[in-house]
Amino acid sequence: TSPTSADRGHIMHTGSGSFDFKNARIQDFGRTTTNAIDNTFIEDVSGLNFADDLAQMTVSKQGTNQIGRYALHAHFSLVESVFYGNAVLYSPRNGLVPHNSRVLVEDNIVVGANGSGIFLEGGLETGSVLNNFVIGSGGGTRGGDDGRFGSSKGTDMGHGGFGIWARMIYSEINNNRAEGFFGRSPFALFVHPNFIGNLAIPDVLGTPQELIGKTFHQLHNDGYKDVLTLNTFGSFASNSAYGTWPVGLDLSYFSKPANVAAGHVFEDMNLVALAKSGRGVSTTHSQLFTMRGGSIDAIYPGNTITAVFCNNCNQCQLNWQEEGVVDTTGVAVLRGGNC
Repeated sequence: TSPTSADRGHIMHTGSGSFDFKNARIQDFGRTTTNAIDNTFIEDVSGLNFADDLAQMTVSKQGTNQIGRYALHAHFSLVESVFYGNAVLYSPRNGLVPHNSRVLVEDNIVVGANGSGIFLEGGLETGSVLNNFVIGSGGGTRGGDDGRFGSSKGTDMGHGGFGIWARMIYSEINNNRAEGFFGRSPFALFVHPNFIGNLAIPDVLGTPQELIGKTFHQLHNDGYKDVLTLNTFGSFASNSAYGTWPVGLDLSYFSKPANVAAGHVFEDMNLVALAKSGRGVSTTHSQLFTMRGGSIDAIYPGNTITAVFCNNCNQCQLNWQEEGVVDTTGVAVLRGGNC
């Protein structure tokens, strides 16, 4: 799409068929911006006896920022899809978006997405996110997600400027690299139970059998309540970031698994912060994590960066140096908040 176009293109698949996107250059695509979502609505005004599924519709509200018009977007797809080897450049909101779909996102490059480079939108995503390279250019609102969660009922998320953003813990997110300036964070997981609790995972080829048709609450009732973690069906391992950001790894609303001593485990994550201030890892309304190996380094002389910060939680526990040798070279403060 031309950067000056009033109607930028966007690519979306929904339903059945097939949707594999490989080795393509997708530049200046996407219409949705990081402004607050403002949808257009239509309604039936005909009052006539049309055949089933037909009606006369009219616009009842003209919006200014329609949700879901992203550069490359699988929207409730009923088939396993692949996003492989693509270059996605300069999206006004999100680059690669699996939304309640099983998409294998691998070996892609995303540059300058103002919202989130890779956005696992809905909470039912089970595909892996592997070996991707995301470059941030400082776009986005630079705010966290709590600010819009209530007013949008959890739908207007990932706008702050992220590399990889995920709503749930069913995906393997491994060996990804983020570099540059991120308005909020290169990596974020926002696992709010009030949004995901009653959403059922679709029956799509490749989905673990134990998950098919189950909601988050049903999994708890099926015996996963005290053992379900980031590592039960997914993982977060060998991801790294180099650049400037307020928070390197942003973690929100993780429940505490009573029978898993380590909680949610993050393996071999390496962050190199170039800014004067900020945080390596920041948790909100979450309790139990283990960071196994990896590093949080800071380069700026005289910085005030905090390696690990825990916020708004009850009896927080974030184990860092207990497992593996962790390098915190140059970081001013090792722990802050409730940690």
